[in-house]
Amino acid sequence: MYLWNRQFVVDPGKFFEGVAGIVEVTEYLNSMGTHKSDVWLPAMVGTVGSVGVTTRTESLALFDEERSAAFSDAGFQEMAGRVGNCLAANPEDTMWRIAHVAGERGDVPAVSSVVNWDAHPAELEGSIGFAIGMAEFQHELNGTTVVVGTSQWGRPNAVSMILNYDSIAEFEAASDAV
Repeated sequence: MYLWNRQFVVDPGKFFEGVAGIVEVTEYLNSMGTHKSDVWLPAMVGTVGSVGVTTRTESLALFDEERSAAFSDAGFQEMAGRVGNCLAANPEDTMWRIAHVAGERGDVPAVSSVVNWDAHPAELEGSIGFAIGMAEFQHELNGTTVVVGTSQWGRPNAVSMILNYDSIAEFEAASDAV
């Protein structure tokens, strides 16, 4: 399983127009293929103007095939052009291989806390092991579902822990428990 993520930074003066456009493009792409993407915004911290789009996929080849076909679609091109006019910077893509899940990976959570770090290449295996151990610890402590991902595409030697919650209050309680 892989997790593809595109991070946009929308111009503050065009924020609502940009978010609406990103949602429109995402819904359009969702109607074209088997992959379903979700749009998300930072809730408490992060770059002001950030908007993310995330897609789960079992196959990089199928994901690439579907997205390549969409990029040749005139409707997609027109909508994406309007979104591009609202951006403060070029989007950044990352691709994460899901290495471990502590808990049940279900629907898209209401709140996620994302912790990323880059490991020295000689320490990558140990860093992944550390993340898996922390994921299990946090899940056993308070039931939090924690997804551990690794990246060799977009962020070489990167490790990610995505902690999922139903609310900010649940995030706060789980954080206090650790």
